[in-house]
Amino acid sequence: MLTSDTGDGSVTRMPLPPPRIDAEEVAGVLTAFVNANVMARGRPIQPDDDFESAGVDSMGLLKVLLFVESEFGLWMPDEDLVEENVMSPRAIANYLCRRRGPS
Repeated sequence: MLTSDTGDGSVTRMPLPPPRIDAEEVAGVLTAFVNANVMARGRPIQPDDDFESAGVDSMGLLKVLLFVESEFGLWMPDEDLVEENVMSPRAIANYLCRRRGPS
């Protein structure tokens, strides 16, 4: 929490802004999570690989989105669940960085 003096002797508390994140680092974290928890052994993906083409189904994508929420503290509202935001680990990373601000 940040605090500021209001001049009248009271203090205003303001929440800290969320930490900035790096898209490349996030894409790597997401790719590692997918390879360890969603993909079959021997079928790893890369950050730019399309989830659908790699065989990730809706349940696998749900696991990824739950991981994003728990790891980065951001959930994706329904209107943001569009292909350009969730088609690959890098697409999700770019979305998260847009939501959090530039690194």
